[in-house]
Amino acid sequence: MNFQAKYTVLMLICVLVSWNLAQETNVESAPCDISIQDDNSVILNCSRRNISEIPDNWPERINSLDKDGHVLIRFFNNSITNLSQLPPVMGTRVALIFKCNEIVDIEDDAFSNIEGLVYLDLSNNNITGDVLRSEIFRGRYIDGLYATIALETLILAHNDIHSLDRYLFQYTPNLIRLYLNNNPIEIIDHVTSLALSSATNLEVLDLSNTDIDHIPLDTFRGLTKIQMIDLSHNRFVTVPESLSLVGSTLQYLTFNDNNIVELNDDSFIGLTNLIQLEVGENDYLDEVKRSTFSPLKNLKVLHLCHNQNLKYISHNAFRGLKEQWTLREVYLDDNNLSELSTDLMPWNKLEILGMTGNNWLCNCDLVDIVSKKGAGLKFKTNEIPFCAAPMRFSGTYVTNVTLTYCPTFDSKITPKQKYSLSNLKPKHVLWSILGVAAVACFGMLLGLLIKSMKSVYNNRFRSQPIQYININSDSSYA
Repeated sequence: MNFQAKYTVLMLICVLVSWNLAQETNVESAPCDISIQDDNSVILNCSRRNISEIPDNWPERINSLDKDGHVLIRFFNNSITNLSQLPPVMGTRVALIFKCNEIVDIEDDAFSNIEGLVYLDLSNNNITGDVLRSEIFRGRYIDGLYATIALETLILAHNDIHSLDRYLFQYTPNLIRLYLNNNPIEIIDHVTSLALSSATNLEVLDLSNTDIDHIPLDTFRGLTKIQMIDLSHNRFVTVPESLSLVGSTLQYLTFNDNNIVELNDDSFIGLTNLIQLEVGENDYLDEVKRSTFSPLKNLKVLHLCHNQNLKYISHNAFRGLKEQWTLREVYLDDNNLSELSTDLMPWNKLEILGMTGNNWLCNCDLVDIVSKKGAGLKFKTNEIPFCAAPMRFSGTYVTNVTLTYCPTFDSKITPKQKYSLSNLKPKHVLWSILGVAAVACFGMLLGLLIKSMKSVYNNRFRSQPIQYININSDSSYA
């Protein structure tokens, strides 16, 4: 390539780079896009517009919307740093998305003009606990009192929140879903505990990735409607005892990636209404003990997967549940299991069974589980586990293994035979008499022998008694 060609290519690269930088740094603040779904549904898309401030007024189509309409307003991925009081929005259900901005402050009464605000996404910003105050979420000031707002879903994920204000949810009585995941909470202090317990209508609570290792009992005491809790990616060494306070309503629990070593009969105590349990990616978990799942009387789906050190599941892990079995799906994929007890569960009552990604020893027990117990019919297509040992079966699908030398036990009970005198034959009687006579003669001979030996002993070896003489009365010594 000559110098002129090289120069031309270099110039083209410089032009393209300069144009790209100009696009990134000088994005035109173009007007927002409006799309009308139907007469009562409007989407205002203000995403990626390099917007740093909220406009004073919404477009006319938003202002003219029927009061029963639905509105979605998106300010995703802009450079907004401060949320001031937003202009009014008509509609009974309004959703606001401020995800991925640079918000560091929110003014009081920021949402008071939007009575129908039901969904608010403030995730991926720089919001701290000090910024979050109850005054942010209060409604209009009417007759000397602040009204509440209709907020149902609040997403505060991926911010810089360490603690919550005690009265944060004072003006959001309808709050159903709260997402606090990926915040550096670390410790649920007393005021945070009071704040969470005051959201009495919560149904969904996400506390994953918050570095917590303990949840005070008072935190869940007021959550009488909670149905779903996510505690994944934290530092728990045991399943928190405070969960038992919401056991009558909690239906979904996710407990992935924590520091637990074992699951036992105390782990899920009180969670009688749980429908789905997920315990995965726990690198230190190596044992599931006796009666671990016994409290879960309504469990339908169990995910016990991706626990790289899990080697043992007690054959009584489901003790007390087998008679009234509710589980439909059990996933044991990607653990370090090699064997399972044949009576671990009623395998034929499952609808789906996952067992891939383990080091299965294809022995008689596993063959019995797969073939006779019916587990082989519960694997999903293309998700059939294979053997790791013995070597002759390595890589073979467990459904293709047959072992002819496995012992079988007759389950039929043979009744004991009863005997009577009529069953005895003459020879049996004769031999019995002769046996008794022989024993009697032997006893007599043995008695005579012992008597003779005793007599000899007394005559020859037994010492004579010592005689004492009174020398004063004996004349021979006079």
